[in-house]
Amino acid sequence: MELPHIVFSNIFTKKERHHQITHQHFLGFYVSGLLWQRSYDHAGNLLSENDHTKTPGISLSISGTRCDFEYGDNRENWVIGFNMPALQYDTESKIMFLQSDDGHRIPVLRHIPVSTEEVSIMRERFRTITEYYRSTLPQHILEAQIMTMHLFRYFLNNHSVQPGNSPVEQFRARLDEDTAWNMTLDEHCRALGVGRDTMRQLFMAKYNISPGDYRTRKRLQFIRHLFINSELSLKEIAFTAGMKNVTHLNSLIRLHYNKTPSEMLRELRSIPIKD
Repeated sequence: MELPHIVFSNIFTKKERHHQITHQHFLGFYVSGLLWQRSYDHAGNLLSENDHTKTPGISLSISGTRCDFEYGDNRENWVIGFNMPALQYDTESKIMFLQSDDGHRIPVLRHIPVSTEEVSIMRERFRTITEYYRSTLPQHILEAQIMTMHLFRYFLNNHSVQPGNSPVEQFRARLDEDTAWNMTLDEHCRALGVGRDTMRQLFMAKYNISPGDYRTRKRLQFIRHLFINSELSLKEIAFTAGMKNVTHLNSLIRLHYNKTPSEMLRELRSIPIKD
């Protein structure tokens, strides 16, 4: 696999509102100052959406990405523009991947959070790459390319700048915390800057279950809890479990337990509750 060919490297600190379509791949390090940002692939699919609550992180963007954004006074974001044939994007699956020399597609994440403790270290890496690239000395250019390539390890599999807090673990935590089912899987993925298909692959690899099935199991567990430990009606249970109506509840219970919610409710509420 060839090293990335850097075409520019810079830090941006000025207030700016801009709309652009990238002509190279981007590797960015965001620290502060974002007011809002939306990214789309060349087919118009929304890839990510962020606002002033965005935390520091490194990100990858494929050539042809449309990015609309606005930064304020305290802006600090580093950007490395590069060409690299091995980094590709599949519009249909919305997955960004590295094409290995033996023909395998290796999925890569779009965004990795950077912990507060790691910001200064990551800043120094991007500063060094920028200085080496600007020096124009062949040895420094090569070192900048190698350093850039090393950053790719964070985007592979479940690697994260912050140990124990990988994107897939953050995703699972978000699902566990969303007990009212207020957000869709797509919305949770966009909040982390990761495509749904990529997240599904990572989730399956780590937990051996799809995000959709995991969320369904959590919902069924919650519904059983309400059946046993509450006096709520079926309509109230459906609403509490984030469903629009009892029909949704009926379909879910029939599919997984082959009985109606009323039948299941009578069975479970007849079970003596142990102290």
